Amino acid sequence: MDEKTAERVTNQATAQQIIGARIREFRETAGLSQTELARRVYVSRQTVGNWEAGRTLADVQSLVLLSQVFETTVDALIGEKGSRAVRTTANERHELLRLLVLCAALLVVCVILVFVRYLLSPLRHTSPAIEPLRGIMLLTMVICEAILALRAVPRLRAFMREHDLAGAVAATAFLEGRDPTEEVPSDFLFRWFIPYWKVWLAAIVVVALLAAAFYVRELP
Repeated sequence: MDEKTAERVTNQATAQQIIGARIREFRETAGLSQTELARRVYVSRQTVGNWEAGRTLADVQSLVLLSQVFETTVDALIGEKGSRAVRTTANERHELLRLLVLCAALLVVCVILVFVRYLLSPLRHTSPAIEPLRGIMLLTMVICEAILALRAVPRLRAFMREHDLAGAVAATAFLEGRDPTEEVPSDFLFRWFIPYWKVWLAAIVVVALLAAAFYVRELP
């Protein structure tokens, strides 16, 4: 484990452990049991136990409810050290989101350019500007693919390796602030869309190309 990875693991553990200890301290001062606190913030007793043990990190809504129960502010509840650790975690999620958006944007641009170049192919002899335009599109595609292959994707893979994110489901759970050991929801997003995003993308491309082919056939 290199220094950067060790620092990340320490920061993540610190955020959970510091805030968990603060929740336990405030709860004991208020004379509440874990069960009573759980009832007041609409979670299970096990969730409160996980917070206090530093196994999971309370989300923003739960922190607001906790601060109301303890009659204090969120900042006072988590403390300065907890606040710094939470900011570190938030910055990491922002970095992952930025990398995902960059890869998605480059991929979408490439797909759109392929689609438009195909639509313009029957019109090459109708105007002298069509072929140079298709050439510019091809050059843009090459540049986008180069950035995607040489910079965006390697950086995304490095980030996911560094944070032990095995795939798209783990990355989405990380963005949502879920604990790595927590079972993800069994809804459509996590069960059918995210695990098979490549299949959905391929289907969209195929449909777009088929639509373009029918369009080209209808041209005079």
